[in-house]
Amino acid sequence: MKTYKCANIKNIALAGHGGSGKTTLAEALIFKSGGSDRFGKVADGNSICDYDPEEIKRKISLNASLAYAEWKDKKINIVDTPGQFDFIGGMYEGVRAAETVIIAVPAKDGLQVGAIKAFKEARKQGKAVVFCVTKNDEENADYDKAFASLKDKFGGSVCELSDKDTVAELIAETDEDLMNKFLEEGELSEAEISKGLCGALIQGSITPVVKVSAMSQDGVEALLDLIVTAFPSACDTDGEKSDDGTTKVKYDDTAPLAAYVFKTLADPFVGKLSFVKIITGSLGAKTEPTNSRTGEIERFGKILALKGKKQDELTEAFAGDIIAITKLDATTGDTLCEAGKIKGFAATEFPVPCFFQAVSAKGKGDEGKISNALARIIEEDKTLSYVNNTETRQRVLGGLGDQHLNVAVLKMKSKFGVDVELSDPIIAYRETIRKKVTGIEGKHKKQSGGAGQFGVVIMEFEPHTEDELIFEERVFGGSVPKQFFPAVEKGLKESVEHGVLAGYPVVRLKATLVDGKYHPVDSKEVAFVMAGRLAFKEGVKQASPCLLEPILTLKIFVGDENTGDVMGIVNKRRGSVLGTTPVGDGMTCIDAEMPQSETTDLALVILQMTKGLGSFTQEFARYQNLPTELEANVIANAPKVDRSE
Repeated sequence: MKTYKCANIKNIALAGHGGSGKTTLAEALIFKSGGSDRFGKVADGNSICDYDPEEIKRKISLNASLAYAEWKDKKINIVDTPGQFDFIGGMYEGVRAAETVIIAVPAKDGLQVGAIKAFKEARKQGKAVVFCVTKNDEENADYDKAFASLKDKFGGSVCELSDKDTVAELIAETDEDLMNKFLEEGELSEAEISKGLCGALIQGSITPVVKVSAMSQDGVEALLDLIVTAFPSACDTDGEKSDDGTTKVKYDDTAPLAAYVFKTLADPFVGKLSFVKIITGSLGAKTEPTNSRTGEIERFGKILALKGKKQDELTEAFAGDIIAITKLDATTGDTLCEAGKIKGFAATEFPVPCFFQAVSAKGKGDEGKISNALARIIEEDKTLSYVNNTETRQRVLGGLGDQHLNVAVLKMKSKFGVDVELSDPIIAYRETIRKKVTGIEGKHKKQSGGAGQFGVVIMEFEPHTEDELIFEERVFGGSVPKQFFPAVEKGLKESVEHGVLAGYPVVRLKATLVDGKYHPVDSKEVAFVMAGRLAFKEGVKQASPCLLEPILTLKIFVGDENTGDVMGIVNKRRGSVLGTTPVGDGMTCIDAEMPQSETTDLALVILQMTKGLGSFTQEFARYQNLPTELEANVIANAPKVDRSE
């Protein structure tokens, strides 16, 4: 197909709330421009951008998909992004690749949370924003009400392009010469408005609202015209931020190659498919770029222009273009450079996982395949995480919600043939003691034919502040020879791995060897290892053992109107609110602590309570005593310990 230079390429991302009409808008842009011979529909499962089997089944977008339209000698790269909050990582990818974000707002519903989140992310990344009021041909559609909701939320920059006076004033504010003319003459010419609109979009001083009914094609041609005449190309912007954050690299097809991998798809048949945006230079079939992260030369298969699942092969692509590359070893966030011209670009900041489930194989023989399948799935979705918890012996998958993890599991089966199931992860409790005990005897005596085994220790056990076992000795008179001290400590260290209540590791314990007995012939190291174990078991039982639970520190971001309700949830779940901080734009950060066992479904509760606007991060803080009334249930449900190891 035809290749395009930077000034003739317009990159747009379609974002907004789930069900707001983004995919249908993409379909309309492609169809109206002659890029397809039929108008596909999400409901019929034949739209260009929703081609994944799960997307067709669920009738929603799950991934950021790439398409393009050609209009008046310009190429319009379209990144259609998901609106469901569980799959919001795709929106971050799309915003990163685009210069302009078109946010869909349905005329019947007006402003929704998904549009607010898309606006915030677009502004954070310094992208131009245009609101598109969609579905105006539906029953109960109210364009004026939808426009008013945008104006109320986002203020004076929001305007209709037909409001020439307002548009002229907003554009004039971005240029001193235009401002002087506007003040003198009270108006700007059509040519001045058209020229100034691009700069005003880049600066964010104007946020136009357009009206489109994609199904009936009303307003689609006007939107295509607006995109090619007024939307910024990559070379109109100030460039991409470097990985050290100190400089920006301008888009320039005459400079050495530098390209950023902003998305990766894992395919079991054709290998990886990498979505790449070229920042400088050009990329051809014979190019051998260097990966700035690894320092290795990257060899790849084909250069493609994607239209959903349809692939058009390219011989070359230039700065400002968005392409796909097959069989590339690079991963999301990597930079491809010309040899000797190494540079990197700032990584996209994705939402961090907050909902976790354990993953286990449904059938025999799949256990060994799980780790590889998880690694491939996580490679294409940076909002997923995976940890192999050696303590609980569970593979723990993290994501943004239950739908997110369910889809990840379905992909593991469909793409890699690994059938797994999800369950609540095991909480890694700890055990400790609450009082000091003395005179605890551990005696090991074994006689079998010849030489036997004999060792006796007298121990003291007491609480301590350190998590690691503290071992000391105060033996007088040689009742236990010094060469057996390490054996006693070894027995204790082996014992603290599994406590006496529920088999959890024992922490905050000090053990002191004060006396004992030995036999000049039968006493061996193994005897004192066993004696230490026996003393531990009896001593901990007498020292008022108890359970400790992990406590997490949370930062919960919610709308001001939800702050009180969310604080109530924290308190009901045995948590404590440490403070609140206004973070601007009607949002508050709640700093809190909460037991890990109470956070299992917290992500789902907060999303529901805040209608998708809220989010939180968590990290381990410390262990503290589990309330006594909860101990019996935890002990009863503790994982069984194999003490033969």
